[in-house]
Amino acid sequence: MSHDVFAQLGRVGLPAPVAELAAREWDAIVVGGGHNGLTAAAYLARAGHRVLVLEQRERLGGAATLERPFADQRFVVSPCAYLVGLLDPVVISELELERHGYHVTPADPNLWCPFDDGSSYAGFLDPARTTEYLRGQGFADAEIAGVSEVGDVFDRIRDLLRAPDDDLWQRPSANREEIEERLGGDPELISVVFEESIATMLDRYVTDQRLKDALACQGTIGTFAGPRDPGTAAIRLMHHQGNLGGLGSVWGYVRGGLGRASFAIAQSALDSGAVLATGVGVSAIVPGEGVELESGERIATPVVICNADPKRMLAMLEAGRAELPGDYRERLEGWDVCSPVMKLNVALNRFPHFPAAPEGLSPERAQVTITGGVDAAQAAVESARRGEPAIGFCELYFQSAYDRSVVPDGSEVMSVFCQYVPYALAEGDWNSRRDEIAAMAIDAIEARAPDIRDCITEIQVMGPPDIEERIGLSGGHIFQGQALPAQMWDRRLEARTPIEGLYLCGAATHPGGSVIALNGRIAANEVLTAAPAAA
Repeated sequence: MSHDVFAQLGRVGLPAPVAELAAREWDAIVVGGGHNGLTAAAYLARAGHRVLVLEQRERLGGAATLERPFADQRFVVSPCAYLVGLLDPVVISELELERHGYHVTPADPNLWCPFDDGSSYAGFLDPARTTEYLRGQGFADAEIAGVSEVGDVFDRIRDLLRAPDDDLWQRPSANREEIEERLGGDPELISVVFEESIATMLDRYVTDQRLKDALACQGTIGTFAGPRDPGTAAIRLMHHQGNLGGLGSVWGYVRGGLGRASFAIAQSALDSGAVLATGVGVSAIVPGEGVELESGERIATPVVICNADPKRMLAMLEAGRAELPGDYRERLEGWDVCSPVMKLNVALNRFPHFPAAPEGLSPERAQVTITGGVDAAQAAVESARRGEPAIGFCELYFQSAYDRSVVPDGSEVMSVFCQYVPYALAEGDWNSRRDEIAAMAIDAIEARAPDIRDCITEIQVMGPPDIEERIGLSGGHIFQGQALPAQMWDRRLEARTPIEGLYLCGAATHPGGSVIALNGRIAANEVLTAAPAAA
């Protein structure tokens, strides 16, 4: 089979019969071919270890992959992960991802949010353009300065925590005492990292409700929490830790689709000697001995690195009759994977029209936030906690505004990230209500883009149970668990587990969720520390 991972959209199949794979000697097996598992494999292979990646699905990439979900197979869509902003430069450099086809175009404006009154917010890559735009929309200079100060706070925290000489994201997590010391004991910075709501933080710097509404939802991405809930400032912080192309905390589109980031990592792993297999499910992990496949075969290895989420890992350990320390079992059992996220992938015949967009601005080139505001978002999460979906906000992404390779001529594509929808509905279930809940999101978009329904030719809807079933993420949680302070830093799971020979490398580990890849790098380093490179 070809070794061009992208040409196959990650469907690399079996490199050899399972019996032949089982007969080989392996220094490590990675369970799960998401981007972090592939990263761990790439680093281990570069160090001379004999590494096998086993992915249950027919394609690599996990939530960051590429599919052709529509009748017209010329559409290429990443079903769950849409933009990149946190993929670490050290991984990009060390794994030579650009040589393997990874290229990014930053979105500019990075964020655009239309309001009820016909005005709008825009944040451009150039701060001067942002100031000019906001003045043109009638915002007072003091309010514009407040928005800038909010960004400065997050910049300060990032610069302190991610210092080049000791980047706290590139190693096993520091504890709270170390982090507070790194922050110089500054009460505000400490509060943002550990306690504060995004709404409370914004209240300190801006008074115009429209600006609060535009920015607040950035503190709830992927989180079953509203903007007034404690800890949501830390969600905004997590998404502000990147440095895309030296531009700082901005987001962009991967040429060919977000899954190409995973495929570039996979190609790097292959080129370094890792062996990648798809369509091979692992049913049990036996620490110190290896894994058992769903087909019944056993493959021996002294080291297993699990890219699956903690709930799935626990199930595989139980199937392998592994003995877990009681406190570690309790952590895995209590790990919060409650997701509020629905994903829509939409084929369009044209871009929708946003009446609030002034002349000269193309909304489709931005991440577009659709929101009824802070109070509406808070009410929506409370509704979802009762089991009833309510759309507190949507974020829209139009990859084809930058990249024509993902759509047929004359078409466009839109991906939609929606909150808040519960995994379990108080009435009915997702199979009976999926279209109804999707229509709620389209209604919310229609309030800002009245012609949206005329633009849609086909739509893929994925609620939390769909994401769980199709991608293999427990609870449908895209970050393998809440990223609020109670599950971040040293409260997030570490790569090195208390079970000999077992490591974790997925998004449930430090430094957190999103396409970061440092999780896999940290796991590989922990393995290499315990077992030096093979001769």
